Amino acid sequence: MRSLYIIAFCFLLIQPAMSQKQTQIIAHRGAWKEYALPENSIASLQKAIELKCYGSEFDVRRTKDGVLVVNHDPVYYGDTIELQNYADLNKNKLSNGENLPTLESYFSTGTRDNPPTLLICEIKEAVTGAAISQKTTMETLALAEKLGISKKIIYISFGFEIVKTIKRLQPNAIVLYLENNKTINEIINEKINGINFHFSNFISDPQITAAAKQNNLLIGSWTVNQVEDLNKLIAQGVEFITTNMPAQFSDLVSKK
Repeated sequence: MRSLYIIAFCFLLIQPAMSQKQTQIIAHRGAWKEYALPENSIASLQKAIELKCYGSEFDVRRTKDGVLVVNHDPVYYGDTIELQNYADLNKNKLSNGENLPTLESYFSTGTRDNPPTLLICEIKEAVTGAAISQKTTMETLALAEKLGISKKIIYISFGFEIVKTIKRLQPNAIVLYLENNKTINEIINEKINGINFHFSNFISDPQITAAAKQNNLLIGSWTVNQVEDLNKLIAQGVEFITTNMPAQFSDLVSKK
Protein backbone atom coordinates (compact mmCIF):
# COMPACT_ATOMS: atom_id res chain seq x y z
CA MET A 1 0.00 0.00 0.00
CA ARG A 2 2.85 2.39 0.89
CA SER A 3 4.28 1.93 -2.62
CA LEU A 4 0.96 3.00 -4.13
CA TYR A 5 1.06 6.25 -2.15
CA ILE A 6 4.59 6.91 -3.38
CA ILE A 7 3.55 6.34 -7.01
CA ALA A 8 0.55 8.64 -6.60
CA PHE A 9 2.72 11.35 -5.03
CA CYS A 10 5.24 11.15 -7.87
CA PHE A 11 2.45 11.46 -10.42
CA LEU A 12 1.21 14.63 -8.73
CA LEU A 13 4.73 16.05 -8.95
CA ILE A 14 5.17 15.44 -12.67
CA GLN A 15 1.61 16.29 -13.77
CA PRO A 16 2.06 20.12 -13.59
CA ALA A 17 5.26 19.92 -15.63
CA MET A 18 3.46 17.89 -18.28
CA SER A 19 0.54 20.32 -18.49
CA GLN A 20 2.78 23.42 -18.60
CA LYS A 21 4.88 22.41 -21.59
CA GLN A 22 5.94 25.64 -23.28
CA THR A 23 5.49 26.30 -26.97
CA GLN A 24 8.89 26.44 -28.68
CA ILE A 25 9.90 29.24 -31.06
CA ILE A 26 11.81 28.57 -34.29
CA ALA A 27 13.42 31.40 -36.26
CA HIS A 28 12.27 31.21 -39.89
CA ARG A 29 15.37 31.40 -42.13
CA GLY A 30 17.22 32.61 -39.07
CA ALA A 31 16.45 35.74 -37.06
CA TRP A 32 16.63 38.05 -40.05
CA LYS A 33 13.61 40.32 -40.25
CA GLU A 34 13.78 41.89 -36.81
CA TYR A 35 17.48 42.65 -37.28
CA ALA A 36 17.62 43.65 -40.99
CA LEU A 37 19.79 40.67 -41.92
CA PRO A 38 19.68 38.57 -45.10
CA GLU A 39 17.45 35.51 -44.92
CA ASN A 40 19.30 32.21 -44.49
CA SER A 41 22.57 34.03 -43.84
CA ILE A 42 25.20 32.95 -41.34
CA ALA A 43 24.48 36.21 -39.51
CA SER A 44 20.77 35.40 -39.19
CA LEU A 45 21.65 31.95 -37.84
CA GLN A 46 24.04 33.46 -35.31
CA LYS A 47 21.36 35.92 -34.20
CA ALA A 48 18.88 33.07 -33.66
CA ILE A 49 21.48 31.32 -31.52
CA GLU A 50 22.12 34.55 -29.60
CA LEU A 51 18.37 34.78 -28.92
CA LYS A 52 18.45 31.16 -27.69
CA CYS A 53 15.65 30.18 -30.04
CA TYR A 54 14.62 26.55 -29.82
CA GLY A 55 15.59 26.18 -33.47
CA SER A 56 16.71 28.06 -36.56
CA GLU A 57 15.15 26.97 -39.84
CA PHE A 58 16.98 27.07 -43.19
CA ASP A 59 16.68 25.69 -46.73
CA VAL A 60 19.05 23.35 -48.59
CA ARG A 61 19.64 23.16 -52.33
CA ARG A 62 22.35 21.58 -54.51
CA THR A 63 24.44 23.28 -57.20
CA LYS A 64 25.35 21.77 -60.56
CA ASP A 65 28.79 20.77 -59.24
CA GLY A 66 27.35 19.14 -56.13
CA VAL A 67 27.83 21.85 -53.51
CA LEU A 68 25.04 21.94 -50.93
CA VAL A 69 24.02 25.55 -50.30
CA VAL A 70 21.57 27.36 -48.05
CA ASN A 71 19.02 29.36 -50.06
CA HIS A 72 15.24 29.40 -50.05
CA ASP A 73 14.43 30.11 -53.69
CA PRO A 74 15.58 27.87 -56.56
CA VAL A 75 17.04 30.99 -58.17
CA TYR A 76 19.93 33.10 -56.84
CA TYR A 77 20.50 36.50 -58.48
CA GLY A 78 18.59 35.28 -61.53
CA ASP A 79 20.48 31.99 -61.89
CA THR A 80 18.89 28.61 -61.23
CA ILE A 81 21.06 27.12 -58.49
CA GLU A 82 20.87 23.56 -59.80
CA LEU A 83 22.14 24.65 -63.22
CA GLN A 84 25.16 26.66 -62.03
CA ASN A 85 28.47 25.85 -60.36
CA TYR A 86 29.01 27.22 -56.88
CA ALA A 87 31.94 29.45 -57.83
CA ASP A 88 29.84 31.22 -60.46
CA LEU A 89 26.89 31.68 -58.11
CA ASN A 90 29.16 32.97 -55.35
CA LYS A 91 30.34 35.87 -57.49
CA ASN A 92 27.20 37.53 -56.15
CA LYS A 93 27.20 38.05 -52.39
CA LEU A 94 24.41 38.41 -49.87
CA SER A 95 23.38 41.94 -49.00
CA ASN A 96 25.65 41.96 -45.92
CA GLY A 97 28.66 40.83 -47.98
CA GLU A 98 28.51 37.17 -46.98
CA ASN A 99 29.20 34.37 -49.42
CA LEU A 100 26.27 32.27 -50.52
CA PRO A 101 26.38 29.95 -47.48
CA THR A 102 27.40 26.38 -48.02
CA LEU A 103 25.59 23.81 -45.92
CA GLU A 104 28.89 22.74 -44.39
CA SER A 105 29.59 26.28 -43.15
CA TYR A 106 26.02 26.52 -41.86
CA PHE A 107 26.27 23.20 -40.03
CA SER A 108 29.65 24.13 -38.55
CA THR A 109 28.53 27.57 -37.40
CA GLY A 110 25.25 26.28 -35.98
CA THR A 111 26.89 23.61 -33.84
CA ARG A 112 30.10 25.37 -32.76
CA ASP A 113 30.34 25.37 -28.95
CA ASN A 114 27.19 23.20 -28.84
CA PRO A 115 24.50 25.91 -28.49
CA PRO A 116 20.99 24.86 -27.36
CA THR A 117 19.46 26.07 -30.65
CA LEU A 118 18.63 23.17 -32.97
CA LEU A 119 19.11 23.24 -36.74
CA ILE A 120 15.77 22.90 -38.52
CA CYS A 121 16.92 21.67 -41.90
CA GLU A 122 14.43 21.94 -44.77
CA ILE A 123 15.51 19.94 -47.79
CA LYS A 124 13.96 21.51 -50.87
CA GLU A 125 12.57 19.52 -53.77
CA ALA A 126 14.77 20.00 -56.82
CA VAL A 127 13.35 21.86 -59.79
CA THR A 128 15.25 19.57 -62.17
CA GLY A 129 13.72 16.34 -60.93
CA ALA A 130 13.42 13.72 -58.21
CA ALA A 131 16.91 12.31 -58.76
CA ILE A 132 18.51 15.58 -57.62
CA SER A 133 16.11 15.74 -54.67
CA GLN A 134 17.33 12.33 -53.58
CA LYS A 135 20.98 13.28 -54.07
CA THR A 136 20.48 16.42 -52.01
CA THR A 137 18.83 14.39 -49.25
CA MET A 138 21.46 11.67 -49.08
CA GLU A 139 24.36 14.12 -49.24
CA THR A 140 22.83 16.28 -46.49
CA LEU A 141 22.48 13.26 -44.20
CA ALA A 142 26.01 12.12 -45.02
CA LEU A 143 27.45 15.54 -44.22
CA ALA A 144 25.67 15.67 -40.87
CA GLU A 145 27.01 12.23 -39.99
CA LYS A 146 30.52 13.17 -41.11
CA LEU A 147 30.44 16.23 -38.83
CA GLY A 148 28.92 14.22 -35.98
CA ILE A 149 25.97 16.58 -35.56
CA SER A 150 22.97 14.44 -36.55
CA LYS A 151 21.42 14.79 -33.09
CA LYS A 152 21.37 18.58 -33.43
CA ILE A 153 19.12 18.49 -36.51
CA ILE A 154 15.39 18.24 -37.12
CA TYR A 155 14.60 17.55 -40.78
CA ILE A 156 11.58 18.98 -42.58
CA SER A 157 10.41 18.92 -46.18
CA PHE A 158 7.44 19.41 -48.50
CA GLY A 159 8.64 16.36 -50.41
CA PHE A 160 7.05 13.17 -49.09
CA GLU A 161 9.64 11.04 -50.86
CA ILE A 162 12.34 13.13 -49.20
CA VAL A 163 11.02 12.57 -45.67
CA LYS A 164 10.57 8.86 -46.42
CA THR A 165 14.18 8.64 -47.59
CA ILE A 166 15.42 10.35 -44.43
CA LYS A 167 13.57 7.88 -42.20
CA ARG A 168 14.80 4.95 -44.27
CA LEU A 169 18.44 6.02 -44.07
CA GLN A 170 18.32 7.43 -40.54
CA PRO A 171 15.47 5.80 -38.58
CA ASN A 172 16.37 7.75 -35.44
CA ALA A 173 16.21 11.16 -37.14
CA ILE A 174 13.41 13.54 -36.14
CA VAL A 175 11.45 14.30 -39.32
CA LEU A 176 8.37 16.50 -39.82
CA TYR A 177 6.27 16.72 -42.98
CA LEU A 178 5.29 20.21 -44.16
CA GLU A 179 2.41 19.62 -46.57
CA ASN A 180 -1.17 18.98 -45.46
CA ASN A 181 -1.90 16.49 -48.23
CA LYS A 182 -1.51 13.16 -46.41
CA THR A 183 -3.68 11.48 -43.82
CA ILE A 184 -2.45 10.99 -40.28
CA ASN A 185 -2.33 7.26 -40.99
CA GLU A 186 -0.06 7.81 -44.00
CA ILE A 187 2.26 9.88 -41.80
CA ILE A 188 2.33 7.19 -39.13
CA ASN A 189 2.83 4.33 -41.61
CA GLU A 190 6.04 5.96 -42.87
CA LYS A 191 7.22 6.47 -39.27
CA ILE A 192 7.37 10.25 -39.76
CA ASN A 193 7.67 11.88 -36.33
CA GLY A 194 5.19 14.66 -36.86
CA ILE A 195 3.53 17.36 -38.92
CA ASN A 196 4.50 21.00 -39.50
CA PHE A 197 1.68 22.67 -41.44
CA HIS A 198 0.82 26.23 -42.42
CA PHE A 199 -0.93 27.91 -39.50
CA SER A 200 -4.14 28.37 -41.50
CA ASN A 201 -4.62 24.58 -41.63
CA PHE A 202 -4.79 24.34 -37.84
CA ILE A 203 -6.95 27.42 -37.40
CA SER A 204 -9.51 26.26 -39.98
CA ASP A 205 -9.52 22.65 -38.76
CA PRO A 206 -8.62 22.10 -35.07
CA GLN A 207 -9.24 18.38 -35.56
CA ILE A 208 -5.82 18.15 -37.21
CA THR A 209 -4.17 18.95 -33.89
CA ALA A 210 -6.48 16.60 -32.00
CA ALA A 211 -5.74 13.69 -34.36
CA ALA A 212 -2.00 14.33 -34.22
CA LYS A 213 -2.04 14.39 -30.42
CA GLN A 214 -4.01 11.15 -30.26
CA ASN A 215 -1.28 9.50 -32.32
CA ASN A 216 1.64 11.04 -30.38
CA LEU A 217 2.88 13.06 -33.35
CA LEU A 218 4.93 16.20 -32.93
CA ILE A 219 3.04 19.31 -34.06
CA GLY A 220 4.59 22.39 -35.64
CA SER A 221 3.30 25.34 -37.64
CA TRP A 222 4.71 27.89 -40.11
CA THR A 223 5.04 30.84 -40.79
CA VAL A 224 3.25 32.55 -37.90
CA ASN A 225 3.78 36.32 -37.68
CA GLN A 226 0.61 37.62 -36.02
CA VAL A 227 0.18 37.49 -32.23
CA GLU A 228 -3.50 36.56 -32.66
CA ASP A 229 -2.54 33.47 -34.67
CA LEU A 230 0.21 32.59 -32.18
CA ASN A 231 -2.30 32.61 -29.33
CA LYS A 232 -4.75 30.42 -31.25
CA LEU A 233 -2.06 27.84 -31.97
CA ILE A 234 -0.82 27.82 -28.39
CA ALA A 235 -4.41 27.22 -27.24
CA GLN A 236 -4.61 24.22 -29.56
CA GLY A 237 -1.37 22.81 -28.19
CA VAL A 238 0.84 23.33 -31.25
CA GLU A 239 4.35 22.67 -29.92
CA PHE A 240 6.64 24.40 -32.44
CA ILE A 241 6.00 27.83 -33.95
CA THR A 242 8.14 28.96 -36.89
CA THR A 243 8.13 32.75 -37.24
CA ASN A 244 9.86 35.77 -38.73
CA MET A 245 9.44 37.43 -35.33
CA PRO A 246 11.41 35.11 -33.02
CA ALA A 247 12.55 37.78 -30.56
CA GLN A 248 9.03 39.16 -30.07
CA PHE A 249 7.40 35.73 -29.92
CA SER A 250 10.01 34.29 -27.53
CA ASP A 251 9.30 37.19 -25.17
CA LEU A 252 5.55 36.66 -25.41
CA VAL A 253 5.79 32.91 -24.82
CA SER A 254 8.11 33.33 -21.83
CA LYS A 255 5.46 35.47 -20.13
CA LYS A 256 2.64 32.93 -20.52
